[in-house]
Amino acid sequence: MLILIVGGAAGWYVRRSQMTAEVQKIVEAEGRGGDRKVRQITIEEETEEEKVARIRRIAQEQGYPDSVIELLDKNPETVDFVAHYGDKMNEPGAETLGDELVKGQIPKLYQWDERWGYSVYGTSIIAVSGCGPTCMAMVASGLLNDPSITPANVAAYAMENGYIDGNNDTYWRFMKEAGANWNISCYDGQLTEDQVRSELEQGHPVICTVGPGNFTQNGHFIVLTGYADGKVRVNDPFSRKNSDTEWVFAEIAGQIKAMWVYSID
Repeated sequence: MLILIVGGAAGWYVRRSQMTAEVQKIVEAEGRGGDRKVRQITIEEETEEEKVARIRRIAQEQGYPDSVIELLDKNPETVDFVAHYGDKMNEPGAETLGDELVKGQIPKLYQWDERWGYSVYGTSIIAVSGCGPTCMAMVASGLLNDPSITPANVAAYAMENGYIDGNNDTYWRFMKEAGANWNISCYDGQLTEDQVRSELEQGHPVICTVGPGNFTQNGHFIVLTGYADGKVRVNDPFSRKNSDTEWVFAEIAGQIKAMWVYSID
């Protein structure tokens, strides 16, 4: 009798981060002639909720900062970032966005991306507090088609020039002034829907700071990147889900506290 076991001897392995230890079902199949028996083992996969709970427990046991663990409550998409915090917390941010830029488009960048999310921002890290630099990195890298303008590099510029306060929040004046470092023009104002549509149709992205509502419980920066049929495309540096959703402008307009429009000459 030959027993095939799902395990190291057969070249298979089960990752703890992807599977539970419980065997859901074992099916035995008898081969003709009785010369061997095969046991096929199917492992039940973790649900998203189970994975988040497991990573939270590990993070607490390892003594990760509360602000890092709280990312899981704000957005389960951060689960892998939190899971790898212990190994990567001292790694420097990537110096390039790689080849993901598409000319004429504003890229979707996320502050908790492991390429730069562990980088320092004030007394915090970009994943927790770096929505402002991440938005500026989206705008500048997209308008200039320059992959060297990463959230980590923009965050470093913000810190070096005093654009972050004692609570690790980015000053609003950073949005008005920082573009000049990359020769990007900017003007600010509370735009109407028609004005937003006009700017976006010209390829001028708009950074907004928003209050409590669809995007945050406190304060947050997002980028408006396109407009069609009364809906805007939003690059939310904290949420893939929000970034993949088309938003009715009239429904989010009341959450917008300030706006900055960017263009290149």
